[in-house]
Amino acid sequence: MNFSLEIGPHTDLETLPPVKDVYVTMLPGGDYKKTADKSGDLVKKSFNPVPHFPARSKNNEEELKDYVSRCKDHGVKQALVIGGSREPIGKFDSSYQIFLLALYHHQLLELVLHLHLYI
Repeated sequence: MNFSLEIGPHTDLETLPPVKDVYVTMLPGGDYKKTADKSGDLVKKSFNPVPHFPARSKNNEEELKDYVSRCKDHGVKQALVIGGSREPIGKFDSSYQIFLLALYHHQLLELVLHLHLYI
């Protein structure tokens, strides 16, 4: 059987059992930089991090690009693109908008080509 876990950006990685996939939440009001950094910590420990990309928690395209870049720089290979559970704080109100943006903007196309997206 294949199990996965979901953790927050402040979880002590020494407490994790030996699983492959570890989803990293970005709760409403959370800092995407902390989620990206925790994902990088997981890569260093040979886990497969899957950070959340909550669309409604992104202010704009620049923030989304920075989040993508940080995750890529840390060696992240997958992402979970979700709508999120809050009112939009910026431009995006659905995960589908992030997917379309990635398709139509060359700078974000790497989001689709590099990170395996779960939408």
